[in-house]
Amino acid sequence: MFETLIQRIQEHPKYKSAMDAAVAAQRALVLNYHTHSAEEDYCVSICAKQDQPIQLLELSEGGLEELVHVRGFAKSEDQCLPLTTALSQELCVHYGLDRPLTIYLNGEPFPGSDQNGK
Repeated sequence: MFETLIQRIQEHPKYKSAMDAAVAAQRALVLNYHTHSAEEDYCVSICAKQDQPIQLLELSEGGLEELVHVRGFAKSEDQCLPLTTALSQELCVHYGLDRPLTIYLNGEPFPGSDQNGK
C-alpha cells in the first residue's frame, strides 16, 4: 500500500540517509500523525526517539528527532490508527525492523495504541 511513499523516501537525499542511519543504529522509531492547523490535512513524520538526555535545538519537541516528513498524508484524525499501523507494517518489512513503530498523535503517544512503549 505504501510502496510509492517508501520509494520516495529512498530517493530523497536527506530522508534516505536519515532513515538508513536510524535503522542501522537500531533507534526506536515513531510515526507522528499530526496537523499544523485545523484547516490543513494531516501529515505523518517518521521520527527517532531522542537518545540525548538534553534536547538539542534541531530536535523537535517531545523528545523526537524528525527523520522524514510527509505532508497531506490523510484528511482526518480518525484515519490515524489504521493508516499509521499499515505504514508501520510496510516500513518493518522494507527496513527489516523487529518491532512496529510507536504511534503518536500530534506529538504524544496515541491513546490505546498497543504499539506504545515497545
